[in-house]
Amino acid sequence: MTDPAPAPTALVVGAGSGIGRATAITLADAGLRVVAADLNPAAVTALAAEHEGIVDLGGAWDATDPEACRALVAAVVAETGRLDHLVTTVGWTAITRFLDETPDYWRRIIDVNLMSAIHLAAAAGEVMRETGGSIVLTASEAGVVGTSGEAVYSAAKGGVIALAKSLAREWARFGIRVNVVAPGVTETPLLVEQGGEALLSSIVRGIPLRRAGAPSEIADAIAYLVSARSSYVTGQTLCVGGGLTMSS
Repeated sequence: MTDPAPAPTALVVGAGSGIGRATAITLADAGLRVVAADLNPAAVTALAAEHEGIVDLGGAWDATDPEACRALVAAVVAETGRLDHLVTTVGWTAITRFLDETPDYWRRIIDVNLMSAIHLAAAAGEVMRETGGSIVLTASEAGVVGTSGEAVYSAAKGGVIALAKSLAREWARFGIRVNVVAPGVTETPLLVEQGGEALLSSIVRGIPLRRAGAPSEIADAIAYLVSARSSYVTGQTLCVGGGLTMSS
């Protein structure tokens, strides 16, 4: 008898909390070997200890650093022998007025939300152009329709969407699919940090389904775009926001 083929490997960046954590769990439960990475190494260590199928490489991984992104992808290949899927859920913002913000703040928003996706996609693409694979970038519905108080964040996430469309065209010849999940309002630690229940209640009134999403619901959408069920899907943006952008 021959040994069974090794499970596909998925690298989930931003796996320490929120959507990234839920995605790592969902993909591991689906039978993938998940390498989890985050700027918070303790969170990843705890995650890997709690859930079978999740690999902790150790260390803090800064997705805004291109050298760190290349080192991370190399470490994944060294550990598992392959890289089949990249999922990046890295993101951060604060709700502030545009004219009250500073250039340093804008740069940080762009680095975290857009440049991290660029760095990670470039590092993964170097491997996947030889083997094929799939990449799922996490944007936001703010990048689809814009939002008051998050102008530069919206611009950065809109850039993620344009990046994915462009790479999907450029890398199709390598057998690489590139798609985006754009969450709407989701109950994550970042939402709590930015205003908690008061902010949530004020926002959900504009959502047709009248509630925020759960991280697991975003993870399910990501899992679809990773899976073979979406093998003919590339360059697409899947909004998961309770109908907020249905008329856009």
